[in-house]
Amino acid sequence: REHGSRRDDCGQDSLRRRLGARMMSKPSVAVLGSGPTAAAAKAAVGEWATVTDSANSAPYVLVVDGAPGSVKADAVVAVPTCADAAKLAAAVPTAKVVAVTAAPAVAAAAELASKAGVATSEVANVISWGSGFADISHATVGGKWALTITDSPLPSPAVTPEAEVEAAVSTIKALALGTDGAWVSMGVPAVGDFGTGTGVYYSVPVVCTPGDYKRVGGITLSPPVAAAMEASRASLAGA
Repeated sequence: REHGSRRDDCGQDSLRRRLGARMMSKPSVAVLGSGPTAAAAKAAVGEWATVTDSANSAPYVLVVDGAPGSVKADAVVAVPTCADAAKLAAAVPTAKVVAVTAAPAVAAAAELASKAGVATSEVANVISWGSGFADISHATVGGKWALTITDSPLPSPAVTPEAEVEAAVSTIKALALGTDGAWVSMGVPAVGDFGTGTGVYYSVPVVCTPGDYKRVGGITLSPPVAAAMEASRASLAGA
């Protein structure tokens, strides 16, 4: 019995070590770009992932500026614009390609937090639609509806370089680690929901699990938001 107990203890210790190693392992993310925004993004991604410059071997790729070059056939890739995403998806159809479109939502969330005197972490469900414009119709601030502290569902916040960095990093982080049910916005292939048509990339709210995303459904659209979305769709379709 004593020997059996020791073997059981050793087996449990080995299992704990394996599970601990899995929990401590970081995803590998290629962060591509040469400017200050790319440098800031690399530093931020490095807080939760292993950063590499090799896009052709990394499972996750964040393109901050420039072209991604060669990527793995099954890579998850975030690129700067919806037009960039459509181009790369056509070239590498087996890759999961999205566009970084959340900067207006990031900026709008920061503006709401400032008005309410709360941390940005207390702002949820700000959406970035289309090619990237913010909608706070469904947002909450400190658990209260955002429209109780501001009148317009369509704010026009100044998008700072810091917001652009946060948008890029949060997009690839959501895809690599998941969002645990929280909404994020990114440009994905339009499938006709929300009147977006098809054949273009269009920013919508999604929830993520590692390596994948799912559109958020059942979102009501006010007339001003619907009109802005149609204008953005027409612009993307003509790009």
